[in-house]
Amino acid sequence: MSRSSRTSRDADPEFSSTSYFRKGDEVAPASHLARQASLDDHNDKTVANEVYGRGLERERSHCLPESDLTTLTDIGAFRALELDDLARHRYHGDLIAAQKSIGNLSHAGLVRSRTTYPKRTVYLTLTSAGHRLVVENLERENSNQKLYHGFVKIRDARHDAALYRLYHQELGRIERMGGRVRRVVLDFELKRSMNRRLAKLNSLPWEEQMKQKEQIAQEHGLRVVNGRIPLPDLRLEYEGPDQQLAKVDLELVTEHYQRGSLALKAKAGFAIYAFAEDAARLRPAMQDPEIMLDILSL
Repeated sequence: MSRSSRTSRDADPEFSSTSYFRKGDEVAPASHLARQASLDDHNDKTVANEVYGRGLERERSHCLPESDLTTLTDIGAFRALELDDLARHRYHGDLIAAQKSIGNLSHAGLVRSRTTYPKRTVYLTLTSAGHRLVVENLERENSNQKLYHGFVKIRDARHDAALYRLYHQELGRIERMGGRVRRVVLDFELKRSMNRRLAKLNSLPWEEQMKQKEQIAQEHGLRVVNGRIPLPDLRLEYEGPDQQLAKVDLELVTEHYQRGSLALKAKAGFAIYAFAEDAARLRPAMQDPEIMLDILSL
């Protein structure tokens, strides 16, 4: 269920200001200086507003309870979450408490929501201000967790939200064996890290391309399969009970996966998950001797 490369940019009018001038205006030197002084004064005020705004964010981060910072971090790590899932995992199933908390965070300008129709599923994402606040909080903890903000397509929001459920399923297994998750890595973080280097291989002879691909894959803890480097939907980096660092790569498959795609993911060594209804439809492919994979149900 891997996604194509995506970018996330939320325009935040509270922290942006642009001045426009008509082309071809003829301005006398004195008038030009006056206008420039006015523009400089405007820019000084804009910078002051940005500094003040960021100061408010820092103050806000100190005022927020730890539970709210955890909620914001969860949303940022997966880019989009379903409100129901957040209530289940962060508010002990109390939807009313989750709605109240998210309402306060939305009013503070830290979270945005979007409702789909006709199912009326509520998705949540960080605003740019919310993203900055959480990034600053994580920097104080020396965390290398990547965070995202803003909606793109509803299909992507569904995917990100489903990965949150997958994360908690695997988190339970890791914690039961005495481990602790340190970082969540989404597929496009891995893709962004590799694509620039892979693009430089096109001019090389085939054998050299394969050699370089193997090296790039190994550096990212991945494998080359049939000349390609399959990417997991989700990687969890965790510390085991013996303080050793480890990782697990997870793939969320759906009924739309073809036999070849399943085989590719299985050979890459990913742990395969599916929703119960999709797993039932995939059983014929699971029995293929070339695949023979176990699909874990969500």
